[in-house]
Amino acid sequence: MRPVIMIAPDDGFNPMFKAPHAIISNNYTKCVMNAGGLPVVALDLPCWKEYVEMADALLITGGDSDIHAGNYGRYYGDGMMSPGHPLNEYRDDMDFSLLKGFMEAGKPVFAIGRGLEVLNVAMGGSLYMDLANEAGIEHKEGEKHTIIAEEGSFAAVYAADAKVVSKHHQGIKELGKDLKVVAKAPDGVIEAIEHTSLPVYAVLWHPEQTQTEADQALFNRLVELCKGGDR
Repeated sequence: MRPVIMIAPDDGFNPMFKAPHAIISNNYTKCVMNAGGLPVVALDLPCWKEYVEMADALLITGGDSDIHAGNYGRYYGDGMMSPGHPLNEYRDDMDFSLLKGFMEAGKPVFAIGRGLEVLNVAMGGSLYMDLANEAGIEHKEGEKHTIIAEEGSFAAVYAADAKVVSKHHQGIKELGKDLKVVAKAPDGVIEAIEHTSLPVYAVLWHPEQTQTEADQALFNRLVELCKGGDR
């Protein structure tokens, strides 16, 4: 059987049926399948422990909602809660619960976009609540940029002139415990991190959107880790 990859989706509200619903791009499942994994979506928070038991690895997807600042010891100031970036505490609870469970089980985790921020906060790190206001950096919607990857790291599969899709208004401020930075954007924003001893890694950009050979290599790595591959 193929390695089972549990995917933590985004969630929202369906106005037609007046009910909550899960949101996930088929790009994520396609990349997992292309890597040789079997994608399964985590839908209900009360089942998070069973999800950890049944799956071989975890994929935390991106999303528009901000992580509640209380998770990293901060309060919201004026203008910090953008209408385009609402809070979603259910999503927070799902992501943090799954991440904790998979990490405690020693199982591989790959986090994308918002997922990188979840990993950093879970390890005691903090975020810029708004890169433009707090750091003077604009990560504009739809823009692509290169990354500066550490030699020999998982991010080094990208050529120096390769461009990635990274369009976030938040980013890592203080790095979490036992995490290592392996790539940054030219403007200094941290774009990729990994755990120093566990098979856990994350990128701020969205490899599922562009699906280049280098992008696919990140998903391949997750499946290979399930098979006992090197970190």
